[in-house]
Amino acid sequence: MTAPIIHIGPTPFFSNRGCHIRILNEIRGLAATGRRVILCTYGLGGDVQGLEVHRIWPIPGYTKTGAGFSPFKPLADVLLFFLVLKVAWQERATIIHGHLHEGGLIGWWVKILLFWRRITLIMDIQGSLSGELRSYGTFKRIPFMLSFFYFLERLICLMPDRIVCSSQASLDFLVHSCRVSEDKLELVGDVVPSSFFKSADGAGGREKLGLPADKKVVIYTGSLLPGKGVDLLVEAVEPVLKKRNDTVFALIGYPVEKVREMVDSAGLAGRVVLPGEVEYSDLGGWLYAADLAVEPKRSGAGEASGKVLHYMAAGLAVVCFNTENNRAFLGDNAFYAASETGSDLAAAIDLALTDSESRLKYGAFCRTRAGEDFSSDSAGQQLNRLYHQFEN
Repeated sequence: MTAPIIHIGPTPFFSNRGCHIRILNEIRGLAATGRRVILCTYGLGGDVQGLEVHRIWPIPGYTKTGAGFSPFKPLADVLLFFLVLKVAWQERATIIHGHLHEGGLIGWWVKILLFWRRITLIMDIQGSLSGELRSYGTFKRIPFMLSFFYFLERLICLMPDRIVCSSQASLDFLVHSCRVSEDKLELVGDVVPSSFFKSADGAGGREKLGLPADKKVVIYTGSLLPGKGVDLLVEAVEPVLKKRNDTVFALIGYPVEKVREMVDSAGLAGRVVLPGEVEYSDLGGWLYAADLAVEPKRSGAGEASGKVLHYMAAGLAVVCFNTENNRAFLGDNAFYAASETGSDLAAAIDLALTDSESRLKYGAFCRTRAGEDFSSDSAGQQLNRLYHQFEN
């Protein structure tokens, strides 16, 4: 009997975040191939039906489930290392799949300690560790720490037997900045579960969601943090709403406090809906209720954007910046801002709302492309083939 694959999720799984959605969809895709997968993760987070999850002990005081650094994470990762070591020993694992750089480092130590098992280590990353810390402003007051984490990032990337990247941008970063051989890299893009392709009556569902039936709805989903480009999005909201009376924005995600302050100070509270965290299972209803989607992530983020695939699956046209990742998903079928500024993002949103013919055409293209190229089974099949390379 084939040993189970041990996935390491160094994060409070499950929370409604892009990284967690990627982990969830990969594991579900692998389950469809007949693989048994065990996920080792933190002690907090929501349970997901159908997943085999092992958790560390809860850490008193650690309640943060949102993106960004937490002072409890180092302790959580130490406990997670011991959990993975125990599970890998008991299950006689031959393949460990570590998500994020922390998961790769934990998996490497387990591989070293269980050296006679000749465990294959696969690391799964979405972007640059040092780049993410920079975008969140984690070491704004001690910038030399970013240089340390860049060095650590390069070191960790030498440890796994194979690295799975979510985007071409992250793959290029590893090749050119971390000097990782391309032979060691595998591009496995984000996917969308089949539930997002089911049709829904968007207009009929607006009343339940608190959205006006007689307005155009522009939607954003994801963390409401500057690292995700939300600062530029909020900057763009004001000129659009002051110019147009036929539009409202729905910004789905958390934390909402700073965004709400900015919206209130601009006098736009009644025209920007901030529902906070929305369960992933309910996200489809919000997307089908919208007319247009926005992805404000800058090119420097270096990671793919799973939210764009969900927008596409719901048949929404997308306003975004002209990044390599967005081009890979959307081609010429999107409303691209002229530059990575709030004013140009606002201009692109206004154009998309005005040009209904192009908006509908782009939305139809997006839905078709998502269904053909980014359905939920594809990632599982690709990872299953990768595992077979090390099992034969």
